[in-house]
Amino acid sequence: MDNRTESRADFYERLAGAHVVPLWRVPGTDAPEPEPAEVPHVWCWRELIPLMEEAGRTIDLGSEAERRALNGVNPARRWGTTHTMVAGYQLVLPGEDATAHRHTPAAIRLMLAGRGHTIVEGEPLLMEPGDLVLTPGWTWHDHRNEGDEPMIWLDGLDVPFVRGLNAQFYEDFEGKRMQPLRVPEDDSVARYGAGTVPAGPRPERAHSPLMKYSYAATLESLARLRESEGDPEHGVTVEHTNPLTGGPVMPTLACATQLLPAGRRTLRRQHTSSTVFCVTRGSGHSVIGGRRYDWEQNDFFVVPSWTWYEHIAAADSPDVTLFSMSDRPMLEPFGLYREQVG
Repeated sequence: MDNRTESRADFYERLAGAHVVPLWRVPGTDAPEPEPAEVPHVWCWRELIPLMEEAGRTIDLGSEAERRALNGVNPARRWGTTHTMVAGYQLVLPGEDATAHRHTPAAIRLMLAGRGHTIVEGEPLLMEPGDLVLTPGWTWHDHRNEGDEPMIWLDGLDVPFVRGLNAQFYEDFEGKRMQPLRVPEDDSVARYGAGTVPAGPRPERAHSPLMKYSYAATLESLARLRESEGDPEHGVTVEHTNPLTGGPVMPTLACATQLLPAGRRTLRRQHTSSTVFCVTRGSGHSVIGGRRYDWEQNDFFVVPSWTWYEHIAAADSPDVTLFSMSDRPMLEPFGLYREQVG
């Protein structure tokens, strides 16, 4: 080692000792576009439901687990479905209750099987397959299965984002019990779910005041849009929005549902938001980053940020409906959302 090399090595050692890093040695600081660490992946209902059923037989709800949920871990990460969101299946058996708690991460529930209630801030919300239910950050919520078949839904939360900001808080309801009911069933649907809103002062909250978006109403909206646009080649999409602002349902999460006729394909696109899709009807495949990923009803899959993708509905499938949850609202306020369509 010559004197110059030895001096350079000593210089870098002294930089490390001073707890600084030379920018010219940090990879990726001059990257011309995003380089996401996540990879595409499909979590298959047929593969995971036996594990979910086993959890139902072996894991006691309450004494052993607050929630009986299996979260999807991206194969390129140690935890989290994406760098900002986590998604997975949750199970409540007939006659079971999942006691009330609240946390700063926001959550959505997409009902997939069974029938029951989620209670949000004292409002009982009847959950049926395809329904989207909100549990905004720091709202009391519990789950109740009064029926005779298991309730299974897709959870979606912004936990990785909130944890990354060191802003996660959690609290059990007093006595670790169920919360009292304060309003009639689906009260927010009666108030805000018909395209009109009550006159008078508006609630001061960042999230949507509408706590449930029914699958039946979503299908009606898609049918009207499909009729007006003449059954378009690339399908139709509706966004689930805050009825007071027209914005996303949550400050951090945007939700939408897309209808794709049998045999059709969407436009090819990429965007800086990462997205979790869940198949609520039909079957088909997506081409993500140049690779094919097959899916069918109740499967969920992830498209990493800034990754080209398109969806193709199977020719022998019923018309496909795809629910999506994305972190787009986290990017837009800072001018960081960008999209390209192929």
